[in-house]
Amino acid sequence: MVPINHTNNFFDELSPELQNAFDEISYERNAAAGEELLHSGCQCSQLYQLRAGKVEYRVPDGKGGETVAATMNKGDWIGLPEAFTGLPATADVMAVTPVLLRIIPHRDFELLLDRHPVLARRLLQLFSLSLSAVYHQARDRNALPLKERLLRTLYMLAFSHGKTLRQQQGILIEMPQEELSQRLAAARQTLNRQLKALEREGLIRVNYGSITVLGLHRLAERQLNPPVSAKFSPKLN
Repeated sequence: MVPINHTNNFFDELSPELQNAFDEISYERNAAAGEELLHSGCQCSQLYQLRAGKVEYRVPDGKGGETVAATMNKGDWIGLPEAFTGLPATADVMAVTPVLLRIIPHRDFELLLDRHPVLARRLLQLFSLSLSAVYHQARDRNALPLKERLLRTLYMLAFSHGKTLRQQQGILIEMPQEELSQRLAAARQTLNRQLKALEREGLIRVNYGSITVLGLHRLAERQLNPPVSAKFSPKLN
């Protein structure tokens, strides 16, 4: 299997005809670093794509502050689920750097879906991948120790967020450790120790803001044949 592009960037895989159709209904604007693009609890009538720059999804941490739940980079879409559900935004979306945004009104986006069923199928695949990832994370949290959950998460991210490097020098997953720790519900320091352990095993390389998977087949083997000590054993009463 060849890793697909970042699941939140479906645009690059569309046909030139469909990309042109997007261009016809969209316009662009710039936003400064520190500008709030979406506010939690507010409804939005527009869909955004990051043409350049970086944003963060921030949610309350339960201690009076905020934590970064996710980051978005060039090509990613903001407010995509809300365009279908009509529900309010669930996080504050802040520009970390100056950004360039493609903006599409929801009504125009709905008409585009009606005219191009292939787009609806591509988005269905995107949402299915996201739902699958959430399901597996919830299941594994109750069944596996952190190291095995990390291995499985990196394996899945290699397909959903991975970019194959030149000369097959691994698969780059552009995701900060803070976001990965949120996905795994693990303390940052604990996660860092597990990442370093996998790095010593030669499975990954830890970079600033990203992780390189050095052998996808080796991660696959670990999913099928985890160490005996890591296998889940039900507790006996």
